[in-house]
Amino acid sequence: MRHARTTLLIAAAAAAILTPVARAEQLGTYGNTWEIAEQDGVESIKNRLTKMDKGGKMKEFWEDYRDKQLDGVNNPQPIPGISKVKEAKTWTFDPTYTFTETAKDNLGNVLVPAGTKINPLDYTQLSKAIVFIDGRDEAQVAYAKQRTDANPKDKVVLVGGSYVKLTREWKRPVYFDQRGILVKHFNIKRVPAVLSQRGKQLMIEELAL
Repeated sequence: MRHARTTLLIAAAAAAILTPVARAEQLGTYGNTWEIAEQDGVESIKNRLTKMDKGGKMKEFWEDYRDKQLDGVNNPQPIPGISKVKEAKTWTFDPTYTFTETAKDNLGNVLVPAGTKINPLDYTQLSKAIVFIDGRDEAQVAYAKQRTDANPKDKVVLVGGSYVKLTREWKRPVYFDQRGILVKHFNIKRVPAVLSQRGKQLMIEELAL
């Protein structure tokens, strides 16, 4: 019975958090429609591309585009608002989620009443620490390397710098916090910071190196 209830709670939590996405064919057609009559514009573009190709500019354009794209992958924009730790600090983060609305299944049966609180750590454990660093800071990089050498399960997440470069050098995955989703969620504003589990809460340590 407890297993079934746990499954329902987890399913309900996922349903509450995920945003439904409607497929285009489900939306129908709205307003008047016309046949596309832009052939002249298309031909104009084709002619311009042909001229660029003959002048060797197309090759230059694609090489420049490729280099910019690769640089964006190798060196993502650093997460704004993140500074270096000046004074060590430790605090806890409660991951408990509160359902603001009643969660129901497709038949209208109540899965989780509004107001129910769920702590994910009641159902799963964080077996590894997550180390947030700025990959442009040699001291932070050295600390993360030494820590993960001793604790291979720990994961390193960058807020700046090249995760590709470190992944190649360390020969193990290094990650980048795209759009700062993790640091925003855990309210991390300074690095290096280490997130780990302590009982039913998460502990965040800011380290002054």
